[in-house]
Amino acid sequence: MKLSKFFNSKKFKLFEKIITYLAFLIITISSIFYIYESRYKLQSKLTSVFSKPTYQNENDKDYYWASKLMEGGYILHFRHAERDKWIDVVNYDSLDSHVHNKGKDQTRYPEKDYFSAAVCLNKRGKVQAKVMAEHLNHIDFPIGYVISSTSCRARQTADIVFGGFDEMKTILVHKGPYKENEKKRIQQLKNLYLSLPVIEGKNTIVSAHNSVVNKEMFENNTSEFENKVKELSLEEGGFFVISKKNGKLKLEHMFYVFSEFSKNFHER
Repeated sequence: MKLSKFFNSKKFKLFEKIITYLAFLIITISSIFYIYESRYKLQSKLTSVFSKPTYQNENDKDYYWASKLMEGGYILHFRHAERDKWIDVVNYDSLDSHVHNKGKDQTRYPEKDYFSAAVCLNKRGKVQAKVMAEHLNHIDFPIGYVISSTSCRARQTADIVFGGFDEMKTILVHKGPYKENEKKRIQQLKNLYLSLPVIEGKNTIVSAHNSVVNKEMFENNTSEFENKVKELSLEEGGFFVISKKNGKLKLEHMFYVFSEFSKNFHER
């Protein structure tokens, strides 16, 4: 009877309420900590995936950078589409970009001149450029400012693939046709790339050649970078991905051929 009275007493009921409230408080606090910890772990995973990506292989790198470029903000150095391989092409390139009276950073416009086959896109190169343009249009690729070498094949590539260009620069012609100080040339190129406008949400395009981009232009300074740039070479239509920040250039990635980029947008 005494025990029954105790359980029915006001003191026990008050004690029962206190225990219930404490249990509810403990459960609530535990739930808050659990949600916060789960959110923190998820946020850490997302930060790891998007800010510091880890790659299992080169295909993962290509996919990551193809996706990043859709956000804009980079300088893309393209090698022109295909031309006929003339062994003494440097003779004709100097006529195109230097031996004329049109002024600095101008061209002879040899498209209808006697040496057009040496310096302009061949039939296959024009098809290649049209294919590149169609792929970029299909994915609504963000293109901003476009600059071209004065060379015929680079200008034609810019016209066909990117719908034209905003300016030309002779310094973007490959180094073959010229006798010049290498350090001075690299510094001029570095200054040019640093001066290029990068429109928010778009990529700046450089339509040029091999042997223009040089590792001395960049501030990467890592063993991985040194191994990657032993030979900075692209096939026709391939391109380098370059970032610009705080007055420094960084070589982020390269698509050796255009298909290494375009295939990332086609799944089956």
